[in-house]
Amino acid sequence: MKAVALAALVLALAGCGGNDVDDASAPTGEPVIVTETVTKTETVPAEPATVCSTAGLRLTLPEQDLPPEVADVRRRVFDAAVACDYETLEQIALELGEGFTFSYGSGDSAADYWREVEDANVEQPLPMRALAAILAMPYTRNETGSYAWPTAYSESPTDEAWQALVDAGLYTQADIDATRAAPGAGGYLGYRTAITADGDWQFFVAGD
Repeated sequence: MKAVALAALVLALAGCGGNDVDDASAPTGEPVIVTETVTKTETVPAEPATVCSTAGLRLTLPEQDLPPEVADVRRRVFDAAVACDYETLEQIALELGEGFTFSYGSGDSAADYWREVEDANVEQPLPMRALAAILAMPYTRNETGSYAWPTAYSESPTDEAWQALVDAGLYTQADIDATRAAPGAGGYLGYRTAITADGDWQFFVAGD
């Protein structure tokens, strides 16, 4: 009797286990979605090294009492100088007039010349830094009546005009003192620029 009952219990348990397996393997009718996570590694290119002397320069262009044509060219030149946009500067230089002076005997392209000087980084001040700085300084009128920067660009610069070059960070006080004390010293021969009353950017040059 006990043997028969035990056999019935074993068969019952075996039947339950079989049903579990069948239920687990039976299709439910729902689609099976497999999700795969893919991790991508992107290489971000490094920022190019900036060699322009106006990098990090915090300089604003103050309003000045200028004819509209002069004010417009001054603003455009200033913006291009701050951006070290040599091609735009050369384009402005050649828009009007018969020529533009950027050096004394150094090639035919102002853009190429300025780029080479900036890249060499062996002189101070560098041209783009000087151009932006002097255009932010007060102007004068040169011998032809053009609007010129800085005010030290005259035959006999005043003490204030010389000091303005130091205050603008273009030269040290020692540089200016040595220049003024040199035998046969005359006027200022550093970077200077001029724009005619009708908006012709005539030159941006240093030396004599």
